[in-house]
Amino acid sequence: MSVYLISGKDGYRIRECLQSLLRQNGIEKENTVIIDASSAKNFDLEGALMQCYGNSLFDDGQAKAVILQNPFFLSASQRETKPKKTAAKKKKDQPDEKDHRNDILEQYLRSPGSNTHLFFYCADFEADSRRKEYKLLAAYNAQILKMDKMKSWEFANYADRKLNEHGISMNRDAKEELMRRVNGDTSLFHKALEKILLYGSKSLTREDIRGLVSLNPEVNVFYMSNAFVKHDLAGVLQAKEDMLRAGYDITAMVAMLGTRLRAFYLTKQLYEEGLSPSQITTRLHANEYAIKMNIENTAGLRASDLLRYLNELAEVDQNIKAGINGGADSFDTFLLRSTQGYAGNQRAL
Repeated sequence: MSVYLISGKDGYRIRECLQSLLRQNGIEKENTVIIDASSAKNFDLEGALMQCYGNSLFDDGQAKAVILQNPFFLSASQRETKPKKTAAKKKKDQPDEKDHRNDILEQYLRSPGSNTHLFFYCADFEADSRRKEYKLLAAYNAQILKMDKMKSWEFANYADRKLNEHGISMNRDAKEELMRRVNGDTSLFHKALEKILLYGSKSLTREDIRGLVSLNPEVNVFYMSNAFVKHDLAGVLQAKEDMLRAGYDITAMVAMLGTRLRAFYLTKQLYEEGLSPSQITTRLHANEYAIKMNIENTAGLRASDLLRYLNELAEVDQNIKAGINGGADSFDTFLLRSTQGYAGNQRAL
């Protein structure tokens, strides 16, 4: 029967994909065998594949699943060392362990179990396409399913579909608040959906979402920094209040905002020098999507503006640590001056 390879960076959808395939193929829990394949020392591929051929006298030909969980030989982080040479003579045609494993895998792929679906299930990592085992799976037409993090528009469509399945509706403000709080994380979204379903109302407002769905402070500093460079004072202050409620003090907020502004500055500086987003990604060893978003968010600013903000924020940090002007007041003044002051300057122009 079918052979599947499921991996990627979206852990929730990896699990969701496996469960969906088990349901589609009519595989019951009692006909599912899960084998831990994460250890090169303890895992025996030949023994695991024998499970695909074994049939019970009482199974009536029902479909079966063998799930090899986190197979070490598909992970980029695993480095297999060649055995040291010994004085004992070996036959020239004796294969090493890796070659032997690949031979066993290829033999199975040529003649898979007749009523068994075999899953190479990478729950904790993305399968390495450079591995020979991966190439064998591709060559023998295994179904390779990659669950990567979704783009923002893909995630929005995914969330809409899931909300509609449960008859949940919300206005635009509520939807934006939900998207901000889960930040493209499918696991966080489904935890939020559980709370929404328990809440009972089928129509939600922004205030409902704020009360039901907690916000990761790390996500919040991204919201704060994005609002800051867009001179959205209301958004900046809302993010600040959310972070205070989450237990972050002003000193921590200053440091986190400084880190984000530095990333904006470095991106903008290279962009003004004529580098493309892909070139900036290589230069800064960053994620290309993040670089593109940095460029988009700072469209109305120059690198010199961002450097000025960094210098002013550094002064705020020093004043806070020295106990000058009060921490909260000093930070608030900086936020007001930087957002409202810029808008005033633009109107004056």
